[in-house]
Amino acid sequence: EYGHRVGIFRVLDVLEKHGIKPTIAMDALTAEHYPYLVNHVQKRGCEIIGHGIAVSQMITSDMSEQQERDYIQKSIDAMKKFTGSAPAGWLGPEYGESTRTPQLLADAGIRYLCDWANDEQPYPMKASGGGLFALPIMLELDDVNALWDRRVDIDRYGQLLKESFDTLYRDGAQNGRLLVLNLHPWLIGQPFRIKYLDDALGYMTGHSQVWPANGEAIVDWFRQNPPAA
Repeated sequence: EYGHRVGIFRVLDVLEKHGIKPTIAMDALTAEHYPYLVNHVQKRGCEIIGHGIAVSQMITSDMSEQQERDYIQKSIDAMKKFTGSAPAGWLGPEYGESTRTPQLLADAGIRYLCDWANDEQPYPMKASGGGLFALPIMLELDDVNALWDRRVDIDRYGQLLKESFDTLYRDGAQNGRLLVLNLHPWLIGQPFRIKYLDDALGYMTGHSQVWPANGEAIVDWFRQNPPAA
């Protein structure tokens, strides 16, 4: 519970300091059991996207199609109930999907998906009906992947954020690049880690031609400005 009780507020304060309105992936159980968090992040202008039922219940190919449809709909219904609107985006718990997931998300009205960590730009996904886009996360910069699973030292992690930004900033001079960070307040919100995030974000936002947009704004822009064929 550390992330819900302490870390989230510390992370949000750092993001606000640098003019960043984050996209928050929230599962149904969190929305139900922590209504004060829903209210708090909404008051701070954060976007909330679907994140399944709970982190312990990920989508897998072992589900039947109807089970998966019901899972997705239950999550979306919870977001409608506790946030007042349906989410535009989706990040599956543990990036979990079946081969059907993109189409089922599109059928449920989801407009963008963060599970496909395979690019540095948005792109349209092949779901019938159109309108579904990928917004790829930088998986190796996911704080759990780096700090928890791979045991990257926190000072080195801060440097990785800056070095990644430098490359993307240079590569994106003509056509833009994404730096989508998946951060977990229980981890990066610890008092001995937060200064490294603060320092890295200050470095990034200190450059011109940086747009600290949320997921929905990025996808809406991309939809209206498709790349030339």
